[in-house]
This record gives sequence, C-alpha cells and structure tokens, in this order.
Amino acid sequence: MNIMDFISFKLLPKLTGENKKPNVYITHLNYLNWFQLKKSIKKSTPYIKGKCIDIGSGNSPYKKYIINNVDEYICVDKSNVHQHLFSNSKEKFIDADIKNLPFENNSFDTVILTQVLEHIDEPFKALSEIKRVLKKDGILILSVPFIYQAHAIPYDYFRFSEYGLKKICQDYNFHILEFHRQGYLGTTIFSILNGAIWNLISRKKYLRNTIALPFLLLIFSINNILGLLLDKIELKEYSPNFWLILKSN
Repeated sequence: MNIMDFISFKLLPKLTGENKKPNVYITHLNYLNWFQLKKSIKKSTPYIKGKCIDIGSGNSPYKKYIINNVDEYICVDKSNVHQHLFSNSKEKFIDADIKNLPFENNSFDTVILTQVLEHIDEPFKALSEIKRVLKKDGILILSVPFIYQAHAIPYDYFRFSEYGLKKICQDYNFHILEFHRQGYLGTTIFSILNGAIWNLISRKKYLRNTIALPFLLLIFSINNILGLLLDKIELKEYSPNFWLILKSN
C-alpha cells in the first residue's frame, strides 16, 4: 500500500470516524446526515422486532442498535454493486436484488430500507416486493433523500418529496406511524457544501491528503457546528432527508 492509499483508507477513516458509522466524528464531511440517521434509528428501535431484514444494508451500521430487539437479523445487498463489502465485511450477506427477493410471502416482521430507494431504477417494483415479504401489521423503516447531492454515481435515480412519500404510502397501503425531517436548512446547506469542497479538492488527491488535510477537517468541523445551529430554525420546506416508520395494513 502506497502512502496516498494509506492516508485515504487508513488514516482518514480514523480521523473522521468513517469506520464507526453512524457514530462519525464532527470532522466527517457527512457528520450532519449521520447525526440525524443515528437519532432516527434510536427512536425507531421500539418498533423493530421479530424477523428483520435490512435491505441494501452496506456494512450494517444500525445493527448494533437493533440486534437485541429482533429474533433474527438478515442483511441483503448486491455483490455487483458493493463488491468490497462482500470481500471485506465480517457480516453475512444474502446476495439478492430488491426487485426479486428470494423469500416467501409474509416472511418478515420488520423491513429496514434506509438510503436505498433512490438507488433503485424501478423503485415501485421494489416497494411491491417489500410489501409482499412483509407480514400484515409488519413495520417498514424507510429513509430517502430530498434535497441532496448526487451520490453513489451512476446508481442515483430519484428524489422523494414529503407529499410524494405520503402518496406512495397511501398507494401501497402503509400507515404512517412516524414521519421525521432529518434536519432543516442547516443540514441541507452544509452537507452539500462539505460535499462540494471534498469533490473539488479530491481532483488533486496529493494536495487533499497532505497540505490541505488538516484544513479540510477544520472546515468540516466548523461547517457541521454551523449546520447544527442553523437547524434550530425549523424551516420545514428545506430538509435533506426523510425518515418514516410505516405499518403494513
């Protein structure tokens, strides 16, 4: 491993808490989003029970919060999208497509689908599959972005507004138990700003990983604090992300 790879894959994760998601540090460029996601999953734990499937789970960042609530926890992801997870993670995955899940009808008490639906080219087909495998009165934990930059390119297809989500819930016969805005103008502005700064400086990888690195971490820390403060003004029209707790009727 050369020095640039060491900084990118070893040092930076230690300095930002990247490998401790959702408990990332204030120096992390996506701290504001992870702060909100962590808060929401902790609020959701009383609803999570029984046989639970976490779809598009990545490295299963929420498992630590819910494992004691469930009888069985199953991770599902696609190996052709997240090859590094299948080769490096200690977590056991079922390699499957959300649009064609390899489970019987009414198999699960809880489905977790966080920050995934926007990456599915046929999201409504995916929702039909979730409805199929979820038991009646089962719980779906769903989160999706609204005002947020393009990410996981080229697998970034959709954005969902509050009113679009509510219409989807009605169409698929889900009852909304809780609806959370994950931050307001502060999280929206400074998450996008942090991402833009990172993308610009990453064009010069050597500069990013050497001289600029301490300044980047300082800038992200300041921006994240400012984002938390600005979120005190609850402008409901400006939210980067929505988190829903749904019951299947």
